[in-house]
Amino acid sequence: MPSGVMQPGCLFEQFLSTMERVRSPQERICAPQLLSRAQPFLQRRWIVPHGHLSHIPVPLFDDEIDVEVEIDEEAGTFSYTAPGYRPCRLTQALEEIAVYSFNVQAWLDDLADWIGIERRDRSRQPARVPDHLWHLGAARVAGSDDWVPVFVARLWARAPVEALRAVLNDPIWPCGGIVLLLRAVAAEPWHVHAPRVLNDFIGLDDQGQARFDAPAFERVLRSRVASSVPEPEQFLQGLRLRLPHFKQSRELSPERAKIVKTMWGVENKAPPELSWAEVNALANTGYQSFDDAFGGVAAREDVIEKAQRARYRVRRKP
Repeated sequence: MPSGVMQPGCLFEQFLSTMERVRSPQERICAPQLLSRAQPFLQRRWIVPHGHLSHIPVPLFDDEIDVEVEIDEEAGTFSYTAPGYRPCRLTQALEEIAVYSFNVQAWLDDLADWIGIERRDRSRQPARVPDHLWHLGAARVAGSDDWVPVFVARLWARAPVEALRAVLNDPIWPCGGIVLLLRAVAAEPWHVHAPRVLNDFIGLDDQGQARFDAPAFERVLRSRVASSVPEPEQFLQGLRLRLPHFKQSRELSPERAKIVKTMWGVENKAPPELSWAEVNALANTGYQSFDDAFGGVAAREDVIEKAQRARYRVRRKP
């Protein structure tokens, strides 16, 4: 298959989805959990055979019990006695009880190839937060000497925050990078790297094959280099917000951005003091209060402070 092309649905995305269905990639995974993906994963060395199950769960009335299986390697089958009023001997294909280990490094290598990260620019230390964050390497911005770090993350919401912060806030990174995820997430306040859904960079060619969308990725790379230019002390631009007490700008959800925009006021003048009813009448976000919209008192107070009874203002300078 030509470089940069994968089957419809994109196996890279499917493999990340499979890893997110287990507690840890260090665990073994059984054939039924892989659905129809075992063979393509095996062909690419993303999973490695690790024997077979010795027992399987079998229905018994309204419950199920584990029964021992007998394996015939030569015939490629396994058999077991199904319990019940009239026990019977059943035989099935051996591949149905196969057990595999994840080979995450092989997947990372192929993903870096697919994205176009040169081998000399790959990370020598891919695993940064065990089971959750890997550093693929540095992607070069076309026609420049700028490099952007590229990461891939698993189960972002469950990853240890302090460990993520220690890695992603490390001054070794030349600029804010890209973190590839299976699903969209809200950027954390300390997060200088842009979270992006892997599917955002998957397009289809004329034959319906999944292809890496290099132009879309290049646009994000350029935006990350541009974001390394010193920012103004405070601004609201689209979904990006920076206030004087922020170390760097943050990306808001569309609803929160609408609220802040409604309350921003006029530059060189103090921000207006408004009630939730006044703001929501214009922003119409569907939330019930400022605290509800921002996910709690602490998160809200970091952006919007209480000025007086039932009235609030954005924490910006006049």
